[in-house]
Amino acid sequence: MSGSNIFNGGNFQQTPINTAYQFSTFSKYIANGGLNTHFSPICIFCSFKDSKSLTGDGSFKQCLRCKKQFKARIN
Repeated sequence: MSGSNIFNGGNFQQTPINTAYQFSTFSKYIANGGLNTHFSPICIFCSFKDSKSLTGDGSFKQCLRCKKQFKARIN
């Protein structure tokens, strides 16, 4: 019985690589590419309309006027 396992019986098909990581979700903020969320650039402290992203997804920012760092609101 060497070399055999439960997957050799022919009952399981391989998942194609192009669809292996596809999923469905109930959330409008998550898509198959990852988070599908856009964050507001408006400072939560002084309401200045421009800030720079401190993280790749833009969820944490720094105000360009008051220089405070904050968790950005979701648009």
